Amino acid sequence: MRKFIVIYLLVGFTMLGCGSAQDRAMLKQARDALKQGNSKVAINNTKTILRKSPRNFLALRMMSKIKSHLYKESETQFEAKNYKDAATTLETLLDLDPQEEKAKTLLDEAKKHLELASAQQALQENNPMVALRHAQEALRLDPQFAPAKDVESKAKEQVQVRISNLVVTAQELIDQGNFEKLRDLAQDILAIDPQNKEAADFLREALAQILTRNKEENLTMARKFYSEGIYESALSKAEEVLKVDPASAEAKEIVQRARDELAKPELRLSGLTKIKGMTIASIELPASREKFMVKEGEVFLNEGDFKVSAIDFDLKAVVITYMKTGSQQTISLAPPELSAPTAPSPEAAPAPVKKKKLVF
Repeated sequence: MRKFIVIYLLVGFTMLGCGSAQDRAMLKQARDALKQGNSKVAINNTKTILRKSPRNFLALRMMSKIKSHLYKESETQFEAKNYKDAATTLETLLDLDPQEEKAKTLLDEAKKHLELASAQQALQENNPMVALRHAQEALRLDPQFAPAKDVESKAKEQVQVRISNLVVTAQELIDQGNFEKLRDLAQDILAIDPQNKEAADFLREALAQILTRNKEENLTMARKFYSEGIYESALSKAEEVLKVDPASAEAKEIVQRARDELAKPELRLSGLTKIKGMTIASIELPASREKFMVKEGEVFLNEGDFKVSAIDFDLKAVVITYMKTGSQQTISLAPPELSAPTAPSPEAAPAPVKKKKLVF
């Protein structure tokens, strides 16, 4: 009979699932971590096991212990008025078990105290509108919360004073050019008094001024970046201008020029020769390996994308004008000693290569 019971229990444990040796080691690590107050490791280990074996009764029992530990920890934190940590602990618990009603109730209690603290601080900092929002959130969590009612009452009084002084305050902010603060003030008043026409008018004025100023700042930056050859940034700033003012001719021009510059192919000067007193430049496009033999004043590539504006034989340099944008660049002939040697083909005989002296 005893033998039968032992076999029955072993079969039962197997069916319920005790997990592998690795799982048991992870559970031991989870237990040790929980004893040391490291609930994160305990949770991660237990979750890992349950993902593989949802019916592992040892892991399920461990998860139950973790939830109990978290709730007791949150109670201790709450009693110590450490509401922020209590809320964090309770949110961790509810992530494990969203239906834990006691945790939900205690979390609301912790949050209402946090909202009250934020409301009181905002009131001390002379920001009654923020104080009012926090106080009302605390009262949403607990309509009978007396301290929040007190803060709400004080905040409302100060808000009404601000609303009555709106025109004077707004004009001062306009004179100062502080349209961000005017926007915030108007938005705060409209949150409390949505029908306040003066606040709505000031909000429209503030937003219009902010957009105009941002447009001018972006246009100035677009010009600067373009002149410095930072074409990606010039393009970005000009496109920001067009979002606000799609008709801006200057922004459109910068966008087009920047795109042309970014699409401009690389040029390389591969040689300079003199034929009957005339200097000829050999210009190469590395990307396509096209070569052009051009003299000063001539255009090349497509229907004349580039023009050779000047050739200086002594300096071994050529000035090229990009006809699409009018920008100029100087390309120089690389010294022979800086040029990379050409590797011999596999079929070539290993005979030494005789160096030839360049004659210009």
